[in-house]
Amino acid sequence: MTDVYGSPYANNIPNMSNSEVASLAKNRFTDAETMMAIAKHWYRLGKEYLAANPNLTQESARILWDHRGYVLKATMIQAGNIELTDQEYIDTYRRYFKGNARSAYRMMRAFLGEAYYWQPNNSQTPATLLEEIYEDFQTDEHLQSSWGDSSYLYKRFISHPNCPLNVALKIGTIKTPEHSMRYYGSQFEQLRQQAMLKVAEITKRESAVSR
Repeated sequence: MTDVYGSPYANNIPNMSNSEVASLAKNRFTDAETMMAIAKHWYRLGKEYLAANPNLTQESARILWDHRGYVLKATMIQAGNIELTDQEYIDTYRRYFKGNARSAYRMMRAFLGEAYYWQPNNSQTPATLLEEIYEDFQTDEHLQSSWGDSSYLYKRFISHPNCPLNVALKIGTIKTPEHSMRYYGSQFEQLRQQAMLKVAEITKRESAVSR
């Protein structure tokens, strides 16, 4: 049965070219019904653009979430476009990303967030999952090989708003890997300093809450 919408754009999604669907999927001002029509449409790239749309509705987000695979899920988590419980975060990581070297880059962007100095880290990954991801990184050689400069990856943990105290402490006392001493030695020294500042920040915040 064909869905009938009040929006003429939504009703005509099946008649549009791929470029027209993609344009609407990217547009911040696309109406909710059109978003829903795109979420149900067969055009995969249009769904990916929609998943990253900053004004994506939760109804359309849930339709996209039910699609197979991890790409749309990672895109929505990274963009902050899906509301998940802590357990949903954990289940999604374990099902689609844990031990999957192919998805390592998307996983890091989704669960650790963007950590460039000009971008705020708005990731909502719960602290318990950050601990699990950190421990997985320590033991997964495939994941480690995906990041030549691991100091950059550690910084993403430190910059995360939910960084747990024990992870910050571990990074604050981490040794510079032998293979990194020549090119990244100074970066690891800066990393340890930043981690200990994070430890002080978390400790101060937790002390204030416990009073």
